[in-house]
Amino acid sequence: MRVGYARVSTGEQDDALIQQVSRLEKAGAVKIYSDIKSGKSSNRNEFNKMLALCRQGKITEVVVTRVDRLARSVMAISKAIALFEEMDIKLDILDAPVEDISNPFSKFSINQMGALAQFESDLLQNRVKHGYAYFREQCKAPPQPPFGYVRVNEKYEPDMTVRECGKTNWVVAREIIDWFLSNRASVRKAIQWIHDTYGLRFSTTGFTNWIKNPTLRGHTRYNAKFNNNRPEKWDIRLDTHPALIDDQICKEIELVLDNNKRRWGQNTKSKGILLLSGQVVCGCCGSKCYARSRTRFFTCKKRASYGNSYCTNKKRISVEAVCDAVDTELTKWAIALRDYALSDEPQEAPEVLELRTTLENLQRLPQNEAIDDAIAKIKIQISQYKKPVPDMALVDEWVETFSDPVFLRTIPELDRANLYRRFVRSVTILDGSVTAIALNNI
Repeated sequence: MRVGYARVSTGEQDDALIQQVSRLEKAGAVKIYSDIKSGKSSNRNEFNKMLALCRQGKITEVVVTRVDRLARSVMAISKAIALFEEMDIKLDILDAPVEDISNPFSKFSINQMGALAQFESDLLQNRVKHGYAYFREQCKAPPQPPFGYVRVNEKYEPDMTVRECGKTNWVVAREIIDWFLSNRASVRKAIQWIHDTYGLRFSTTGFTNWIKNPTLRGHTRYNAKFNNNRPEKWDIRLDTHPALIDDQICKEIELVLDNNKRRWGQNTKSKGILLLSGQVVCGCCGSKCYARSRTRFFTCKKRASYGNSYCTNKKRISVEAVCDAVDTELTKWAIALRDYALSDEPQEAPEVLELRTTLENLQRLPQNEAIDDAIAKIKIQISQYKKPVPDMALVDEWVETFSDPVFLRTIPELDRANLYRRFVRSVTILDGSVTAIALNNI
């Protein structure tokens, strides 16, 4: 099978992705895999799917427009080329054709192009690094200022935007802190009060990070993106803008948070350890639902944080009831999946037929740039609906595991949890019932 691979780094490059897909289709690719991800990332879903099919011997030829679409790392490109060579897969690079990837001269040419792609990426990364260093030297304010502040001329200033209550965000921010300290409240109680009083939504982590942010004390903080809980890694520039609170109030906040931690503890250990944890969503507000090991009932996380004014899905449902519904759905589709995978007859969803009708109507119209662009996008959508090449190993595992519900109950809970993560995308619950089950497309 001749397949194509297209990649762009960001979602703003839609036109470039459309052009790549169009060229790959003209080159005879019967299936096109595409990612919107950096070429340095190894976590590219479609790219990894394509490599998995290559290892199974289901792909005979891979087409790309340029070698840097495969990756922007010499190591990643070399691994892909080694796999193609091992499985006797032909690589067709449209902008720089190579006759045989096993040929030493072809390998040298591909490695040169890969090294150039990595050099361009490293050069860009280096320019960005120097730009950030200059940005910090000037004490410029990072984007996304905390609540109560606004970014003006690359500096933080008090946010004087007037809310519906007639108060500015600057005043509201200070009132939130005063209420939190005067009531010695828990974080959860504080965010419920904030939501009911001002209509603002904070998560428990978001509120804690906000109230401990040194920006509120008039300092500019850098290097916090992945280090919210590691202040020792922050780069702080002192007294760069007006302060909302002083050091004394900051100490009082720390005392209240420490007292809350001793009094209430941290509930994170009660989440993420049960079947389907993180895969269940609320049918009212769409947030994640979690079950605690003590109660074994799923409840809406956002409702627990913001109360009934945010989400009305009050009735809970047991873990066992949700698992029963999921097992029934998996069993129902087990044999249907095998029949689908073994069928040679073309199968098209109703969505594809509708898209084809739209495409035919567009092709009858006088052609212009807007219509050509619409035609190209519809072709991409149709290609996404093409019957995929199934992973027979997963198909066999699905059928063998879920065709016998009695056997499924004998599987240890940890193994069942791993199976659910592989085959179940999400489960929607509302008013104590399972309303929808979405399975992964393998």
